[in-house]
Amino acid sequence: MRYSSSISERYEILRKELDEKGIDIDDVRKKIEKFEVEVPSWAFGSFGGGRFSKYIPPGAARNIFEKLDDAALVNRLTGATPRVSIHVGWDDPDEAPFDEIQAESFKKVRDYAKKLGLSIGAVSPTYFLEGTEFGSLSSNNPETRQRLIEHTLVSAEIAAKYATGLLTLWFPDGSLYPGQVNMRDAERNLRMSLEEIYRRTPGSVRMLIEYKLFEPGTYHTVVSDYCVASDLARHLGERAGVLVDLGHHAHGVNVEHIIAHLIESRMPGGVHFNSRYVADDDHAVEPNMQIFRVFHELVTGGVIGNEDPRRNWAYMIDQCSPLENRIQAILHSIDSLMISYAKALIVDEDALRRYQMKNEVMLANRVLVDAFLTDVRPLVQMARINKRLPIDPVNAYVKSGYQEKIERERR
Repeated sequence: MRYSSSISERYEILRKELDEKGIDIDDVRKKIEKFEVEVPSWAFGSFGGGRFSKYIPPGAARNIFEKLDDAALVNRLTGATPRVSIHVGWDDPDEAPFDEIQAESFKKVRDYAKKLGLSIGAVSPTYFLEGTEFGSLSSNNPETRQRLIEHTLVSAEIAAKYATGLLTLWFPDGSLYPGQVNMRDAERNLRMSLEEIYRRTPGSVRMLIEYKLFEPGTYHTVVSDYCVASDLARHLGERAGVLVDLGHHAHGVNVEHIIAHLIESRMPGGVHFNSRYVADDDHAVEPNMQIFRVFHELVTGGVIGNEDPRRNWAYMIDQCSPLENRIQAILHSIDSLMISYAKALIVDEDALRRYQMKNEVMLANRVLVDAFLTDVRPLVQMARINKRLPIDPVNAYVKSGYQEKIERERR
């Protein structure tokens, strides 16, 4: 086909360029073919909407099974998303009251996902529900804390029996004004709650603690940065680690440095990928310089692309579209991540190290810039051709008729 022939020609041109740097393009392509990232169930559902309205993009999934239908299509178009992250409070198939959610109910979710060629990935307890306005695991109210501890243990059981054994924990706990809470008490309550959870969870369950600078607390959050999350994880034990969400930092924070530090300190980790312009916008990922630099740290840190999955971090998308087509947004994110990963894999590491050791500041920087500016789309497209996948997943989705179908069926 003419289109495939054009890609092949551009691929060979890129091969010659990379050969000069001692980089085997076929090795890079094989790593791109094996790239996987989890998609979030909540990206397909009715959660969210516009920041200042109740607008929900047409065709939003109405339950966990429709979310899995959408996720299965995404996996068929990309070949990169065989697992789906779930939120227990939003994804209970029985839609039971919060305190009556049963772990066994999620067997139906696991089985339905399996029929679609999927599996359940990370499991998130839902802490931001009615009754947690003044804290969940950090609450001054021991009944509230125990209620959320039991919910977390149900989530851990789901993770152990029906998913990959990974719990991802984000706490909305914090305060709006100075003096509203005793910050030391809040952290102590959270730590003691986590101790009980860690002690009572199966040994196969791992926990990643997420942090966030602000929101909903505008004065302080209990787990405000990676230092607090790291301290909690180390306190709990080797089954605990840190989850880095790219939208959870102040402007100008060097997120890739945080990732490098966590890798160097051998902290188990994971990444929630998204893009932000102001705060935690949860927008679709763009192949920008920051995402490229993040991938470069993941690649050189040896926590991605390993044959032994135990050596890899956990990789998930965390986004929620306020206006844009949600499935298109997820497909765009996956495309952007694959492009950014490919750019990180073609960095001339020998030249970079040489310039670093000689303190050649600009020359070292230009090595990274050169990789970032390289058009790696032929490489990603060739990987898709080899896997018999659409060259452009977003365009393939637009032409599939799936959007029109779900708009009719889910009206």
